[in-house]
Amino acid sequence: MPTATSPDFTRLPEHAIAFPEASDVFVADQQELAQHMLALLSIDASSINPQWSGRLHLLSPVEPYEGLVGDLTENMGFDGELLKTNWIGFKLESGRYRLCGDPRYFFLHPDNKDLPEVHPGVRDELQQHYLTEHAAYQEARRSYRERGYLTWSAQGGKRYTFFDELGGEAQGFANWVETVKFPMDIIPADDHSGDYSVWPLSPAKRRFQHVLSVPAVHYGISGADMIVMFYEPVDGLVLFTFDWT
Repeated sequence: MPTATSPDFTRLPEHAIAFPEASDVFVADQQELAQHMLALLSIDASSINPQWSGRLHLLSPVEPYEGLVGDLTENMGFDGELLKTNWIGFKLESGRYRLCGDPRYFFLHPDNKDLPEVHPGVRDELQQHYLTEHAAYQEARRSYRERGYLTWSAQGGKRYTFFDELGGEAQGFANWVETVKFPMDIIPADDHSGDYSVWPLSPAKRRFQHVLSVPAVHYGISGADMIVMFYEPVDGLVLFTFDWT
């Protein structure tokens, strides 16, 4: 529960937008990404770090139905330095996102219709999952616009946070650190606690800074137990990884 000195993350921050329009999130020639990545929140970067500017967009991938996002197209040549299994990177262009890699990374991309299935029936399962997730997303969006807060109940009820962590350092004790290999700075704590600080590294070897973390279910959808979002302001890069338990 928030205290007199702690912020109430169930309240939308000033100037933030919940469930933003895809046209405000993705570059014009990649609007189809809205089929694969659900736009949950747009937030002023300056609310995390006063030296930052512009808007950052929180996203949740519709895939996977099972496993990790990107694992159905592993080794197909669709990845890149910031697009790997369980890692999705974007370049900011005039406040909108361009995917750092081939959109065929997402198994249900139209150009993957002839891509072999890793097991029989996976395409049908994933197509049904897409329908379910998009319907849940639209219902959550409608509920938010009606009530002004995040809740699972059709009648209203418990309010869920727009994020659990804002700024600071990402939690070092988390399975996203080890699930899929990614370049990182990992610094052990100097208090002998066994904890450590983690910063993913950009292709230029700059540290990504933690923006926010939140469970996907807070936005009325299934997905990662924790979406972890990072930003590298020099090159305007946004990076997502996902914690699963």
